[in-house]
Amino acid sequence: MPDTTIVLRSEPGIKRDGTKFEGNFYTDGQWVRFQRGLPRKIGGYRSISKYLTEVSRGITSFTQQNFVYCHSGGANSLERFTVDSSGNTSIISDRTPSTLVNSDLNQWMFDYQYDSSSSFNSIIAHVSPNLSCICNDTGGQIFIGDVLDTTALVEIPLPASANATGGIVVLHPYLFYYGTDGIIGHSVAGDPTDLTGAGSNIARPWGQKIVKGLPLRAGAGSAPAGLFWAYDAVIRATFTGGATTFQYDVIATETSIMSENCVVDYDGVFFWAGMDRFLMFNGVVREVPNQMNLNYFYEGLNTAQRSKVFAYKVPRFGEIWWCYPKGDATECTHAVIFNVRENSWYDTELPNLGRSAGVYNNSLMSPLLTGVVPTTEGYYVWIHERGTNEINGQVINPITSYFETADLSQLVQGRNVYTRVTSIEPDFIQSGPMTVQITGRANARAPEVYSSVFSFPEQADLPFEQVVMLKEQRRELRARFTSSAVNGDYQMGQIIGHVSTGDGTMLG
Repeated sequence: MPDTTIVLRSEPGIKRDGTKFEGNFYTDGQWVRFQRGLPRKIGGYRSISKYLTEVSRGITSFTQQNFVYCHSGGANSLERFTVDSSGNTSIISDRTPSTLVNSDLNQWMFDYQYDSSSSFNSIIAHVSPNLSCICNDTGGQIFIGDVLDTTALVEIPLPASANATGGIVVLHPYLFYYGTDGIIGHSVAGDPTDLTGAGSNIARPWGQKIVKGLPLRAGAGSAPAGLFWAYDAVIRATFTGGATTFQYDVIATETSIMSENCVVDYDGVFFWAGMDRFLMFNGVVREVPNQMNLNYFYEGLNTAQRSKVFAYKVPRFGEIWWCYPKGDATECTHAVIFNVRENSWYDTELPNLGRSAGVYNNSLMSPLLTGVVPTTEGYYVWIHERGTNEINGQVINPITSYFETADLSQLVQGRNVYTRVTSIEPDFIQSGPMTVQITGRANARAPEVYSSVFSFPEQADLPFEQVVMLKEQRRELRARFTSSAVNGDYQMGQIIGHVSTGDGTMLG
């Protein structure tokens, strides 16, 4: 090959399954996302100035005027705080119900409904010891209170023949509860505290436990409607009126669901993690194709802790995040990410040893996630997608972000030679210095050979800073770009590599 130029660009996403040499996707990355098919650094995160007393096992947010009202449930408590648009927070108030059954296995679920009997917007909280298995068939309590208040929530009594081991969902103006043996029940219209009066009902549309419910779009005469996930089926509820009020029909059988918090409603399409594949519902249930990190996720998942898997969305970038415990971790340490716009997958390690719960708030335009590392004050709450750094009080730390290209090789053109890269012309929207390192192998079984690390500044003030001089060769060659400076940020453009033919051996 004579001296020529190529564009150092791979297909969007990070491919973990299979070998590095088999695909045209990026082969490695950390804290990097894809937009317009190109890599860019994921946003920073900052801790709020108050601390939870326990690891959060469920967090929710409600916006009114300029405040976001947050509630977090733990093994023995329910706590509440507010966040304003600038990230300022209130004190944390204890709203723990006096009748809460304490358990290290407690997992929380929340929803909101206007309570016509009390004339205020209510937060409705559900707790059940589901943390070791969503198939748990004991416990299940429902509590209610004014969402803007700071007083303790009070328990809503269940009918004698009912249970709520699964959870709750509001299909306005009804509160639904569900659980073991396929039970789904609902309240009197407009009164979530009345589960036995005229207009309430109990049905058993399925045999196994119902573990999740969400509102579903419906037509005139059949609204409200909801979608319910059983342990092994998906069921639809639609309003009919009359004595039964709602009818239920089975959408799909032989499905699965990993945890009660792994479902995301993205613009009316539901995505969730099953026990062995990712699924979606857009009128019908179907698999979400994943040839990028399906094996990486399921083979890396600590299945003993799978009930802790939680999901949230980042709509600005078209993303759905599934946070999960990897390896022998007991908290969620990593995330796999499906980008709806790019129709691609990637992944990242989570910061600070992981996160335990999360929710996206439209008002803040940010996810709120909770930490897992105890401090002398308690547990951190983090606001993500803020700036470019990790900010914890007065301490500012850089966030390392990198990506590694697919293999660049003349082998795919039938030429059994090394590829030599002599220089690179970086093209980034960039803050702070970045580095590039060449890696690769003589063949697919040979060891990786890493070059020196070459730095290039945010702004090229001198001619020699405009390009990176490398003079490296590999038979299978890749480039890794890294940002690790305070205030560091980047969006990749069209990077030009100057390449030529190198040596001809196939041995390392």
